[in-house]
Amino acid sequence: MRTRWFTLLWIVPLLLAACAAAPSQPVTDGAAIQWDRSAATVVFRADVTGGAQDPFAARNDIPPCTLYGDNRVVWTNDLGQYNTQVLEDRLTDDQIRTYVNYLALNEQLYSFKARAELPSNPSPVVERLTLFVNGVNHVTDAFSGWDTQVYLRILDNCRKISMRPVLVVPAAAYLSAQVEDYDPMAISIYWDSAANGLSLAELAVSGERKWLTGQTVTAIWNVLRGSPPSVQFTENEITYAVALEVPNLTAQSPAAPAS
Repeated sequence: MRTRWFTLLWIVPLLLAACAAAPSQPVTDGAAIQWDRSAATVVFRADVTGGAQDPFAARNDIPPCTLYGDNRVVWTNDLGQYNTQVLEDRLTDDQIRTYVNYLALNEQLYSFKARAELPSNPSPVVERLTLFVNGVNHVTDAFSGWDTQVYLRILDNCRKISMRPVLVVPAAAYLSAQVEDYDPMAISIYWDSAANGLSLAELAVSGERKWLTGQTVTAIWNVLRGSPPSVQFTENEITYAVALEVPNLTAQSPAAPAS
């Protein structure tokens, strides 16, 4: 049994549709590439969807690369097994337009349509690309007839847009918990509810997400980023899975509470 015991204290120039009715018609002015400037808007995303993943565990998911409306790019960097960095940067409009131009012209993204929407149980695991500019939300997936290297090439280029990446260390997030059967093969984290000022038992019973700030968020984030998905938290001999959702970062997080 592997057990880790500790207390978490405080613990593009050419591009795109001229209008929504004709999204494949290019324009000649790069400035015509526009997007919703909200920090919550996904302008581009490369991710993997489907499969039989537990919906609760999926709350921790961070897509491999996302461009947001406020010009942030967020991506994952795998350093080794169960050791994943999350990086971000703030891009210029020109950088985003150049990348969108690359998607539309070099990769011909608009010529591929999503084909993985057929009902099945479980749904297939599939690579998916989303591009939302000029009012057109275009989604395509690996069943649409891509060359086998298209997704990897697009993802690699997304991760290389940034010139000055910084490590993401969130200071606020939603925490949720649910009871799980103890797994003797999983890493186990001791949770001291008194020291942390938070009971996982109460959180699990409520079924709600709790908004947290400060070092507790950072500590849990570091555990989840450096551990296998099976990592468990133990409080009073009861085992829990936890999910940490950061608005505009993890894939399914609710918006931050109004200040």
